[in-house]
Amino acid sequence: MSQARKLLNDSVIFAIGSFGSKLITFFLVGFYTYYLTTSEYGTADLLLNSINLLLPVVSLSISEGVLRFVLDSKGRREKVKLVNTAILINFIGLCLVGCLLLGVYWLIPQLGLTTTSLVLSFVLLTVQSFQLIFMQYIKAIGKLKIYALNGILLSLLTLIFGAFFFRQLADKLTAYFLSLVLANSLSLLFLLVHASMNTWPTKENRLTRTQAKQLIAYSLPLIPNAAMWWILTTSSRFIMTFFLGVASSGMYAAASKIPNLLSVLGSIFLQAWQLSAVENYRKKNVGAFYQQVFNHYSTLLLLFSGFILLFLDPLASVLLSKDFYFAKAYIPLLLLSNFFSCMSGFFGTSYVVVKKTKGVLTTSLAGAAVNLVGSFLLIPLIGVNGASLASCGGFFLMFYLRKQQTKNLMKSQLSTRQMTLQFCLLVLQIGFIQWGSVPKPIQWGGQSVLLVLIVLIDVFHSSPKRKVC
Repeated sequence: MSQARKLLNDSVIFAIGSFGSKLITFFLVGFYTYYLTTSEYGTADLLLNSINLLLPVVSLSISEGVLRFVLDSKGRREKVKLVNTAILINFIGLCLVGCLLLGVYWLIPQLGLTTTSLVLSFVLLTVQSFQLIFMQYIKAIGKLKIYALNGILLSLLTLIFGAFFFRQLADKLTAYFLSLVLANSLSLLFLLVHASMNTWPTKENRLTRTQAKQLIAYSLPLIPNAAMWWILTTSSRFIMTFFLGVASSGMYAAASKIPNLLSVLGSIFLQAWQLSAVENYRKKNVGAFYQQVFNHYSTLLLLFSGFILLFLDPLASVLLSKDFYFAKAYIPLLLLSNFFSCMSGFFGTSYVVVKKTKGVLTTSLAGAAVNLVGSFLLIPLIGVNGASLASCGGFFLMFYLRKQQTKNLMKSQLSTRQMTLQFCLLVLQIGFIQWGSVPKPIQWGGQSVLLVLIVLIDVFHSSPKRKVC
């Protein structure tokens, strides 16, 4: 099977799973905004993002190491040892975090949380930490269909449990987290069955100390990187809550769901690309292959962004309830932010391929610093869109730095000339939307022409380049 064909097949499998799951999750936005007030939704979103921040800390980001090292492992026994070592590391991390939470138990009332919310949050953290390990293991051993099916199963269970508990429980936050805990727990059981793990992490079934150190050394830089990523994607919501109130954070969170479709599309491809990039790294003509993939990937993201903007009004009316409808004003800038986030992810694969993850940390640190400073400066001045602008600046810097560092990491150097030209057309489309005096038919026609131009540029300009622009 050719490089491109395998990448396409893997992408289709991930797409089926991701779109099936994200489609359900996408419509959950309307479901949640119907049952939760803007303040409740903002609180739930902040809690969930706090869990996401703790996940890499608990496990030392060991699930990422499992994926990369299992791909290089040849025998099943070695692969099982990798997973068992990861399980033990994750368990130790959970014990330490559990002790820490007990130590701050007295802070619960001051934080406006109930004991039930804290307990359910910790259970969700526990389940998801083990779930991540087995998801990456399943992917690394080539069971991509199981990986994709798990995504659909998880989202469907979340919808079913959510529909049940939101109607049965008066405390909507408890209903929210209880549905997530049960859905993720059943998903973990599904993964365990298909991973066929029939050994315990005893000493003889784990990596040697030297091997474990190599695994941890690879994963450790990804912990602060995850924290930096959290700053880039989530910290602005806490700053917004401080300056503008929790309702604005809920509005921003709801607005983010539509641009996040772009991130879903990007993550679908990047999951397949990570596998393909590792497999083809030492092959001949890999530079031309990487350039071709990069050109088509950026075109796909920009075209998808353009379609979201073209149908922004109907999308917002269907997916956002009346209390959240005006959040659509924040979507254009969030789309730009998500685009650079996806492109940063593409260049981030280079660090995974060569097993040098320190660059992931330094570039994320720079992007997070820009986002954090920008949020503190811009949110008080221009409100919610200040968070979008700060996020966009942070991800752009990360993208630029990774592009520059990739020159030294990889044998090939990627040209961004085509992407830059197409991106300018997307910015022009946003200008059409913001120019309110233009009649709707002309506005819609102008946007359509710009989308056609984005496609034509890819058709006539996507031949591999060998020099960086």
